[in-house]
Parts: sequence; structure tokens; C-alpha cells
Amino acid sequence: MIKVSVIIPVYNAADTIERCVDSILQIRRDDVEVVLVEDCSTDNSLSVCKMLDEKYSNVRCLSNDQNRGVSYTRNKGVRNVNGRYIMFVDSDDWVDPDYLDTFINLAYENEEIFAVCGYVNHDEKKNARTEIFAWEGFEGVRKESLDSVLKQLYDKRLLQQLWNKIFVTDWIKKNEIFFDESISIGEDLRFILEYIRKCNITEIYLINHPLYHYMRDQKGALMYRVGYEGVEEVLKNLRELYRILGKTEEEIEKILIEERQRQLEVYAYLIFHNYGMKRSEKKRLILSLDEKQGQTLYKKNRCVFLKERISILRDCLFKQERKDGKGKN
Repeated sequence: MIKVSVIIPVYNAADTIERCVDSILQIRRDDVEVVLVEDCSTDNSLSVCKMLDEKYSNVRCLSNDQNRGVSYTRNKGVRNVNGRYIMFVDSDDWVDPDYLDTFINLAYENEEIFAVCGYVNHDEKKNARTEIFAWEGFEGVRKESLDSVLKQLYDKRLLQQLWNKIFVTDWIKKNEIFFDESISIGEDLRFILEYIRKCNITEIYLINHPLYHYMRDQKGALMYRVGYEGVEEVLKNLRELYRILGKTEEEIEKILIEERQRQLEVYAYLIFHNYGMKRSEKKRLILSLDEKQGQTLYKKNRCVFLKERISILRDCLFKQERKDGKGKN
């Protein structure tokens, strides 16, 4: 019997998908299947996925008829799994040897499991361990009421991701919980919050180990997509989060006024620091964020950006002067 199905959406991941799958299956288990869903990549990802399908008896390769996006691709995976539980992994990431064992062992102890582990942010260029996100104050695994830790999970950046959690397959299918294919920012969190609400999740297991390795600064990452969808999608997720926490609509509205302003500042900063975007496009997107504040946000972030560039240039000149001075000695 398949205990866990690991769904991996694949798009232009020919260089990383084999490492990803090998890391999942480095400890062989008969009760695990890996479902690769290839989304019509422009590289040879499909060929690599088919090779992995042949290499491992518990790897299946599915493919879309045309490029559909990550939400459609994950939904296709959900509809085609055999496991009692579902986990999600991204094709350019990898996992620790204890990743599956830790979640599966907890599932054997409690069939209605909802658990979250820590993770490591890696720098794409240096492939170095840079930042660890995990719970604090205890070792191993601890069970908590969801109400007591939900907002902390969000603030610690442990709630928003799919790949550090485990989901019950039947609950997803019976409650028709699928990814919103109309959005490209916040779709993961929306799925998680809908799962928590519809499945009446009241307890969570906190796994205080960074078992997942996330490659940040990919071209498909948040910074490269921000601006093409407004902050309202983010606020919809926060509204749902506070409803789960039992806040009144009046309380939520007050909270979201402040949160909207914070999101506007974050969006404007990320747009201006998108080095793959032309200045004219940055300006257009920032002005479109908010009719009243657009100009102010643009000018503020242009000033911040210029100051940062000046500081970087000054540091480079200082280092070069020190290097030249040592050379003369």
C-alpha cells in the first residue's frame, strides 16, 4: 500500500530534477511513490523525467498537453495519486534523508496528521547554507493546538509553503480542495488555509528540524512575479487566516488596513529590485499598485535603490583601494 505520494511539478528543471528525485528516494521505501508532472518545458525536462520513471519502479511521469502553470500541474498530480497522504516538493529543491521517514512515522502514530518541518534557504549561485527557518525552544517534535501557533507559523515563514507539510489525500478530494489556477502569487497559502478550514484542523505537529532545502532566487520566484497581481490576493489569504483564528470582520478590517500598507511597501521594493525588468515596466507596475500612493512609492524606492547602488560602489572602490595599497607594499 502506498503511504505517501510526493507530487513534483516540473518545468525547465532538466538540470535539477534528478537530484531532487534521488534525494527523496535515497532511503528506499516500498510505501512511497513520486509523481512527476511535466508542464511542457522548453528544455529536455520531459526526457529526464522519463528516464527517472524507468530508473525507479515507484516514479511515475505524467505530462500536460500544453504549458498550464504550476497550479494546474499540481492539481493534475493530486488527481492521479495513489497514496493515503500527499506531500509536495519543487523540482529544483532537495530533501534530507530523514524528510520522508519523519513525516511517515508521525502519520503511522496519528492517521489524521498535520505536520510542518523547518527548512533551509540556499543561495542559488553559491549553493551554500544561508538561512534556516525552524521553530525554536525545543528539540524534536511537539504537538500544539493550531490556534496557538498559526499566526506565529505565518510570521516565521513556515505556514506559506507546501513542501514542509503533509496532507491527507481523502480530505483533499472529499472537500474538493484544489489550487486556484487563476492566480500565481499566494496560491500555496490559499490551498493550505482552505485545507485547514474545510478539514477542521485543530492540532499540528511541529518538527523542529530543517528537513527541506529550498533554492531561492530562481527566475520563477516571487520577486520575478510580484507586481503582475495586486496586493489584494495577499490580503484575501490574510483575511482567511484571521477568520480561522476567530477574529470578527470588524477586527479583520482594521488589521488589513495596516497590512495593506505594509504589502504595498514590500511590493514596490521587490518590483524596483527586479533586475530582469526594464525601468519603464517597474514604474508602470508600482504606479498601478495604488492610485493615490503610486508616485510616492515609486520615488521612495528609486531613492532607496540609488542609495544602495552608491553604497555598493563605495564598498567596491574601498576594497579596490585596499587591494592596490597592499600591492604597492
